[in-house]
Amino acid sequence: MNKKVWVYGKPFSGKTTFAAKAPKHLVLSTDGNAQYVTDSYKVINDEVTKNGRMIQRKFAWEVFEEEITKLEVGSDYETIIVDLVEDIYEMCRLYMYDKLGITHESDDSFRAWDKIRTKYMSTMRRLMNLPYNIVLISHEDTSKDITKKSGENITAIKPNLNEKVANKLAGMVAVVGRAVCDNGEYTFQVKNDEVTFGGGRLGINNVTIPLDWSEISKLFNKNKKESK
Repeated sequence: MNKKVWVYGKPFSGKTTFAAKAPKHLVLSTDGNAQYVTDSYKVINDEVTKNGRMIQRKFAWEVFEEEITKLEVGSDYETIIVDLVEDIYEMCRLYMYDKLGITHESDDSFRAWDKIRTKYMSTMRRLMNLPYNIVLISHEDTSKDITKKSGENITAIKPNLNEKVANKLAGMVAVVGRAVCDNGEYTFQVKNDEVTFGGGRLGINNVTIPLDWSEISKLFNKNKKESK
């Protein structure tokens, strides 16, 4: 069973290190941090070339799409890691700005919001449909305060991604969890409540396990046995 996982957390919470323990992996890295934990990575950024006096720029989003196309053709990899998915979304925005001739979504009577989300989600769906393990990585966002049903004000914990996009992306994976480092102990926490973004199709909630590929694989294996 191919595993589709989305893990988010604070910087240095072990997300990339965890993902790089997955079998035969390729990290599509937007921040270059993958170089510290693996030799199997591709940095996704703008590519600038010079042809005579002409300067040509290939947008980072185009580089990302090309990598997806290569993977669709086939490869020896078993796991594809996207680190970070919110950076890929920003790359999509900049690419679409150029195509639409705008500098912000509001320049297109806000229709650009839908155009950008459609472009991003259609490409991410291509990725998620590939016959590999897929690991999505995000930073977490704790900038939004919410009021619980009890009336208590508390900070929401969620991936650092547009809410509409995050909800659709969550529907493409089997499990969404938070990476947490507490006194040197790295854990993967799956919660789905009014405060914490998480959960998924594995039928688990309020679960904390070591942030380890083998431990997360057990969740999938357990779900597979119970579904028979």
